[in-house]
Amino acid sequence: MQTKIIHEGAAKVYIYEGKLTKKDPVFFNPDMKFNRDISVACLKVFKKMTPEKMIICDSLSGCGIRGIRYSLEVPKIEFAVLNDLNPTAFGIIKKNLSYNKVKNAAAENMDANVLLSMHKNKLNFIDIDPFGSPAMFLDCAGRAVRHGGFLGITATDLGPLAGTYPGTCLRRYGAKSLKTDIMHETGVRILVGYIIRTLSKYDKGFMPLLCFSSRHYHRIFGAVRRSRSCADKAVAKVGYLLYCRKCGMRQFSFSNKGICACGAEFDYAGPLYTGNLFDRDFADKIEQTNPKVEKFIGIIKEESMVDAMLYDIHEICSRNKLDTVKRDYLVNCLRKRSYKASGSVFGGFKIRTDAPINIIIESIRNHENPGQT
Repeated sequence: MQTKIIHEGAAKVYIYEGKLTKKDPVFFNPDMKFNRDISVACLKVFKKMTPEKMIICDSLSGCGIRGIRYSLEVPKIEFAVLNDLNPTAFGIIKKNLSYNKVKNAAAENMDANVLLSMHKNKLNFIDIDPFGSPAMFLDCAGRAVRHGGFLGITATDLGPLAGTYPGTCLRRYGAKSLKTDIMHETGVRILVGYIIRTLSKYDKGFMPLLCFSSRHYHRIFGAVRRSRSCADKAVAKVGYLLYCRKCGMRQFSFSNKGICACGAEFDYAGPLYTGNLFDRDFADKIEQTNPKVEKFIGIIKEESMVDAMLYDIHEICSRNKLDTVKRDYLVNCLRKRSYKASGSVFGGFKIRTDAPINIIIESIRNHENPGQT
């Protein structure tokens, strides 16, 4: 199979041509460029947050483009480890490091878990970007990451996390997933909850700073603090999502059982993370680092101010036989009624608001009949 050179960010790398499958000689996904762009911006912010010399690990490197971009685009990285178990990938990583004249990095050809286990409490930043689930790597990553370090985690097993394959989700993450109008946010929260529970075994607290879902993957960025109190605080935010299939009401709870105000029994998802998925200050710094992501980060900054439930406008309108309204109209309407409301990075017809479901429905209905109050 032939190779070709592609340009992305500051990197120029050799990749194998052909269709995108798990059986490729060396895996490279061009559709993950935005993921890598955001990752570089996040690592730049992380670097400014720690006074330590930063040693980073791209544990599942493929052709090495992510780790090479980190080395070239993030100032003052002390050392980068680019690893892949595939011997062909290992060869092309070395070729790409040489081609880009990267001096502060080395290629490794190891099982990612073995590599991470060799660096207990030594790595400042670990990136885990697998083809599928990251679950099998998180325990070793939890041991390897330093106090004050950071994790960047990708999951592409959206089916299990979104409730299409709940049995698989239960096996991988020890959580019940739920197929609903907010299934992708629920999947992100299940993943964050699993990271928190995994790291807490090592008295490490995980604090999510920026989490989102895009097309075929979830991406999580967060800070790690080695402290029993930090671990306890993180675990205290792990609970359940209760969801009423009759009226659409949803809420977080520390119990997986309950009766909705409409009289129906709640379905549930979890355990999962119930806190805010975004940090406003962190998002501000990313925007300053890379103006090209201004629109995306702008939505996150707005959404970070609304620590409340997510709703889908289409689902509400369909359930209540109402005409669909524009997101901005509904957000403004709820704000005029003194509720918090915003758009969402989880979809163009998603809103986050602390308004009760009946108020949301009433606001949509008033749009159809403006004479009503």
